[in-house]
Amino acid sequence: MGKLQQMTLSNWLTAILIVVLVEIILFNSGMIFSLVLSGGLLYFGKQGWQHMYGKIMVGIGAVMLLMAILSMVTLRILFVVLIIYLILKYMETKKNPLIFEPVVKTEQTSEGEKVFTTKKPFFLNKWVGSHETPNQSYEWEDIHLQNGIGDVLIDLSNTVLPDREVFISLRNVTGNITILIPYELELSVQHSAFAGEVSILKAFSARLWNENVVYQSEGYQHAQQKCTILSSVWIGDLEVKRV
Repeated sequence: MGKLQQMTLSNWLTAILIVVLVEIILFNSGMIFSLVLSGGLLYFGKQGWQHMYGKIMVGIGAVMLLMAILSMVTLRILFVVLIIYLILKYMETKKNPLIFEPVVKTEQTSEGEKVFTTKKPFFLNKWVGSHETPNQSYEWEDIHLQNGIGDVLIDLSNTVLPDREVFISLRNVTGNITILIPYELELSVQHSAFAGEVSILKAFSARLWNENVVYQSEGYQHAQQKCTILSSVWIGDLEVKRV
């Protein structure tokens, strides 16, 4: 099990490709003709894309290639296994969310009067997993996060916000986004969702279906200290509340 977890993406893709080739050569040799024919249609159709016949050839080639791929038993099994794996990982992140500790890794190098400092961000982009800000106080950094599957929790009450506009940019595929903000902080939210619900403070709540929501608190325009949230999710909820 440990060796499986250490395999890289390229190793997995190579293993899958080998299994697919074995199925084609030993059990489905007729697919070679379909793949060659569809590949030829796509190639020559692309060469003549400016003409109608080129577009027709590309369309036929794409349909043939898709049908050939879907007819493979190996890919069907891999697709089902992938779906089950993602569901199990999502359920695991619900029970045991990943907590990012406020480790600010600082490396300083003096060269004359110059000091170079690097910091490790709290959030790292990943395909599956949940994110939480640390429970203790931490130094604020603007958040730009892309997440695949999992929940995101950000608590702004545990940080000293600078006297400027701070940004939170989130893109999530599936999972809920929860953001806790102090009472004195003015707020602007731009959120889009394919399917989900949104609740912003106690001023706005709605169920979204392929919609965008724009919210701005009353004193946002003239406030020196304020927060701008830009978020999007395919399936999931957004909740913003004061603490």
